[in-house]
This record gives sequence, C-alpha cells and structure tokens, in this order.
Amino acid sequence: MAVGAIVIVQNVQTALMTYVINVIVRMTIFKHENFVLDIKYAHKSILYKNNKLLFMGDGYKAIQILISQSADSEPVKKQFQSQLRMREKPKFDTANDEIERLRREAQAAMVSNNNKKKKR
Repeated sequence: MAVGAIVIVQNVQTALMTYVINVIVRMTIFKHENFVLDIKYAHKSILYKNNKLLFMGDGYKAIQILISQSADSEPVKKQFQSQLRMREKPKFDTANDEIERLRREAQAAMVSNNNKKKKR
C-alpha cells in the first residue's frame, strides 16, 4: 500500500509541475495591437509586428521598442511597470546636498588656479 501512495503523490506532483510550466509558458507572450512580444527569457525576447520579426534581444529593449512603436502605449506600460521601474534612473535633489556644494567649491577653486599663470 505504501508504494501505491508514493506513486500517486508523484503523479500528482508531476501533473502540478506540468500545469505550472504551461501557465508560465503562456504568460510569456504579450499581444498588443499588431504586436506580439515573446519574453521566454530576458536575454532573448522576440518582438513581432504584423507577424514579421521586428526585434530579437534584451527584454527591456523589446519593451521600450513596443512602447515607442505602439499607438496606445498605456496598456504596455501598465503590464510592464515593474520592469520599467527597475531600470528607472535615480532622481536626486542636489540643490541642498553638502557633497554637491563641496564639489562646486572645489571646481571653482580649480578654475581660479588655472587662470593664474606661473611666472618664471
């Protein structure tokens, strides 16, 4: 009886893994307007336009091309907001930053030293 129970558990686990793999594979294709974006792997994404290959390469670059080429890019931005937010450039406020003030002072000192010519 123990052997039969182990086999049933393994069959259930195999069925669940197959279901999970199928769901993951289906989730990697994004369709918008006349574009199809296949993101199976981040380093090898494929972007089709009118069933013709438009781009093959980095996933982030494919998303950027899809946003720039589509007429209504809001659904694309909404779908890939986490990927886009990860690559967002940092926004720093340098107006009141102590290091920025010191950098400006040092730069001004270097400019004033370069203006004074040494006499021989």
